[in-house]
Amino acid sequence: MQRVILNLLVVTMVGLLGCQSESQSSGEKIAVISITSDAQQDPQAVNMGLTFANFCADEKYQVAIFFNVKGAQLPTKSFPDDFKYLEHEPLKAQIKALADKGVEIHVCPVCMKDLEITDEQIMEEAFVTTKPKLFSKLGPDTMVFTY
Repeated sequence: MQRVILNLLVVTMVGLLGCQSESQSSGEKIAVISITSDAQQDPQAVNMGLTFANFCADEKYQVAIFFNVKGAQLPTKSFPDDFKYLEHEPLKAQIKALADKGVEIHVCPVCMKDLEITDEQIMEEAFVTTKPKLFSKLGPDTMVFTY
């Protein structure tokens, strides 16, 4: 009888705990914003990605922005500090404000190499990402938007 009770207890615990992902069990909401657009060619798309990242942060999502493809040009020291879209804050100022809110600013190393961007050129608030750092944000409950 004790064995049957123990087996029922183990099956119940596995059913309640073991089948959930880590983000499901913690209730953490994660948003990854992938910015692939060239900010100087399509500033509206990039501004919307940064605006949406801010909305997600305000809603208590854990947010990571992944600058890749042509988007990797933006979070650099050489990108103009005053470049903005319409009446919005300059794009780099938005990135700095997002980083101050705890948003992670990932930059694709493969894209950097293709665009001849060095690690030293990345702005202070951003970092050259790695597969483990970026993949830690991806899971069954991750919301991903691309701009």
